[in-house]
Amino acid sequence: MKINLSMPKARSWAFAAIVAVVLGILVLIDAGSVTPSSGLSAACRVEVTADTLNVRSRPDPGAPSTSVLRRGDLHGAETTVQNGYRQMTGGGWALDDFLRPLPGSKCAAQ
Repeated sequence: MKINLSMPKARSWAFAAIVAVVLGILVLIDAGSVTPSSGLSAACRVEVTADTLNVRSRPDPGAPSTSVLRRGDLHGAETTVQNGYRQMTGGGWALDDFLRPLPGSKCAAQ
């Protein structure tokens, strides 16, 4: 029995290795451990529990709304809470009563 170590076989192993790495990265992104929009630095991750939740420019109910989050949205947040509003990663403030910290998140106010 003769083993042929020709170039096409080596290329197929290299291709398989590249595919495995790409799939591994996609699994991490899909699992939520790496999110392109929120970055890797957000130690606090929250889920929106209200049907809709206004993100405001300041921690004040009279402040202008800058965006709206929907039930089930996952978002990066900070540990800062003022007047019942939690500071969101990337700017803005949302009512903390309608944000549930995800398991393993470090969201306790400092």
